Amino acid sequence: MNKLILFLALSLTFVGCATKTITAGKEFDAAKISHIQKGVTTADELKRLLGRPFTTSVQGDAVVWNYYWKKGKATTTQSSDGPVVTSQGEKKTLEVWIRNGVVVDFNYKDDPFWNEQLKASP
Repeated sequence: MNKLILFLALSLTFVGCATKTITAGKEFDAAKISHIQKGVTTADELKRLLGRPFTTSVQGDAVVWNYYWKKGKATTTQSSDGPVVTSQGEKKTLEVWIRNGVVVDFNYKDDPFWNEQLKASP
């Protein structure tokens, strides 16, 4: 009888728990960023170095190439208020400003991320 109660208690503990690997963006090799030189590296060289950007935009007279990659795990658990989704992992972002076909500036960030939110019940 005690084994049955223990089994049921453990089974109920894990009901509603799920973990999933999440990815977003396009992977790029951050070690190659050290090869980028402002005023020297061309857009073609940048493309050969890191591949095509995830997105592009225009800011004033510059084109901005955005490289973005996020990988982590999302876990759903059941709380007394409903399902809770927690996600955590690493993300890296590189923004490169290009004017007249040449890199004029860039900004790189490599940060962990963490988020927790209560999902609305239907």
